[in-house]
Amino acid sequence: MNKPTGELSLVFSRKDNGRTHLSRQYFKLPLQIMMPHYQEEDGTAFVYFLNPGGGVLQHDRLLTEVTVEDGADVFITTPSSTKFYRMDEGHAEVENIFSVGSRATLEYLPEYNVPFAQSSSFQDSVFMLKNDSVLIASDIVTAGRTSRNEIFDYDIYSSKTRIYIDDELKLYDSCRMTPGTMDPARRGLLEGKLSSGTVYAYAPVIPEGICGRLNAAEHDSDIEAAAGLVDGRIITVRFTGTDMIAIKDFVYSIWDILRRELIGKGAVRVRKY
Repeated sequence: MNKPTGELSLVFSRKDNGRTHLSRQYFKLPLQIMMPHYQEEDGTAFVYFLNPGGGVLQHDRLLTEVTVEDGADVFITTPSSTKFYRMDEGHAEVENIFSVGSRATLEYLPEYNVPFAQSSSFQDSVFMLKNDSVLIASDIVTAGRTSRNEIFDYDIYSSKTRIYIDDELKLYDSCRMTPGTMDPARRGLLEGKLSSGTVYAYAPVIPEGICGRLNAAEHDSDIEAAAGLVDGRIITVRFTGTDMIAIKDFVYSIWDILRRELIGKGAVRVRKY
């Protein structure tokens, strides 16, 4: 990435009383956060990424770096979908780098991405984990502003996810959609669905049979989903669907299963503003 037009740098640390707090922060608009709040007794910090500009614009270069220090527990989300606005020229880049320390937990579950007509956007998310870290993360994209009949009218949408364990690359996932040269809804891709996504999870010990329980999770008949293991300790749950409410309910169910089996606590209803 060239010189960022927006930056966010956060460091989370664990206090002696077990509560995770934001120990350092720096931001350059349009990126900022809502200060951490606490919904659970174990001291997990709940944080919202904010963009007061309302979305991502042409020529934006947005860099977010988050460090979760040893023993800290952080949940990060966004209050609403991320919109990639129409771009008359150029493109936008969003880079997210997460470093998760020993015995630390990161849950990164942003709302879905919405690429507007004539947008070109590139997202790159990197997770640097330790052998005994825990990660639950998601990445969801829609066909566009479907209520305005903008269906796969964007120019390029690219999203890459990389997961490193002790500096060794263990997962590289790349999605690149160019509707002008391909039909994303065709057979073998989304097969008529308008949204797709993946939930990723890592833990030092994966409970036996967890993929079967994830595959058995209740979901709307519109959703197609499958869970699998990568390198024995990285779980992926891939899905397609059209009804975003049903998709969000499904992701919540998956998050609940992963949380109970990897962290030892169930999902909570996260307040959105």
